[in-house]
Amino acid sequence: MAHLILASSSQYRKMLLANIGIHVDTHAPDIDETPFNNEAPTALSVRLAEQKALKVASELVNVPRDTLIIGSDQVALVQTDDGPQLLGKPGNSDNAVKQLKACQGKEVTFYTALCLHQPATNKTVTQVDETRVYFRQNSEAALTAYVQKEQPLDCAGSFKSEGLGVLLFDKITSRDPNSLIGLPIMLLNELLDVHFNVDLLAMAAQ
Repeated sequence: MAHLILASSSQYRKMLLANIGIHVDTHAPDIDETPFNNEAPTALSVRLAEQKALKVASELVNVPRDTLIIGSDQVALVQTDDGPQLLGKPGNSDNAVKQLKACQGKEVTFYTALCLHQPATNKTVTQVDETRVYFRQNSEAALTAYVQKEQPLDCAGSFKSEGLGVLLFDKITSRDPNSLIGLPIMLLNELLDVHFNVDLLAMAAQ
């Protein structure tokens, strides 16, 4: 059975795996997440997901041969009157309200990259799952009240779609609703099966 390690300090990604019965070790990678000049959002998410997985791999010693490291990163992009704008983690309430105001009535695309790295073979596989979120129009007062209530300060885009944040949207188009929370579980299942011969359902059902 594969030994899975999550290269992340995100409680949300760990929770998504725990929800399907997969309990993993976690290691927080210390990497610079600053975008390169003119770096496309897809390229940024892929680069950071791979860096996270490879960073953790470089820090681990004597891991079992069947170890697989999961790296993931999410980048959000909204088209504003001033051009495309990347949405990171707001960090404070004022930034969160500003982000949400910029998204009102707009389509926001979330690029969630998933990287699987096998240290024993140095094999790395990475793909990106896209989610499109269509925001409703809400008043600044409503957005401020939402941020104060849910405190989505560590979430790209300044919302929690698994909570009250879903009320900010008109609709979501996605292969996998888990992607918006931070980890595309369906893609993880596919990549484990196709590239590493790992049956996630069998692991989860034990």
